[in-house]
Amino acid sequence: MSNLISKIHQDHVNMAKILKLISSEIDALAAEEPRDLEVLNDAMRYMVDYADKLHHPKEDIMFRRLQNVAPQSRELIEEMFQEHQVITKTGSEFHELVQAVEYGDFVLRKEIIAKGREYVQSLYSHMAKEEDQLLKTASQVLSSADHAELEREISEMQDPLFGEEIQREYKALYEHILHQYGSDWQHPAHRLV
Repeated sequence: MSNLISKIHQDHVNMAKILKLISSEIDALAAEEPRDLEVLNDAMRYMVDYADKLHHPKEDIMFRRLQNVAPQSRELIEEMFQEHQVITKTGSEFHELVQAVEYGDFVLRKEIIAKGREYVQSLYSHMAKEEDQLLKTASQVLSSADHAELEREISEMQDPLFGEEIQREYKALYEHILHQYGSDWQHPAHRLV
């Protein structure tokens, strides 16, 4: 597996952790149990700022290249491009609802639960299609020259939570994830060799 495909796969693993956290907060909201709106807001800020603005464009760059070498994937790739737009819109709408609740605005509980579940489910489904179909195809048909060129194009796209350095605005979210997952998960830069 190429370094680029490994990075995209690792993004999916990391985003699944965040989606699990988001789901547990939505479930707590649905059960009228205590929930942590600050953590939910931070999680959604990460998804909107990283997944939508950096991760999906990284995939789009690779998928455009894949369209040229694997024409049989064109229809699925076009579907992924459209899903990126829908997921970005749904994520932004859900994040706005979370922010409104955190700021004390009136939001219908069923509205925020429905939008949150729609977002989580659509992103899980989307990532599964990419993993099962497009990343496998990319690993089979893209040349080492393709991978090298793609790596250069995306080298500046760093993950602010799971990258080599945690950005300050995500430290509380990182601590929450570490507490949630315990010793099963550590930030990659903090792993002992």
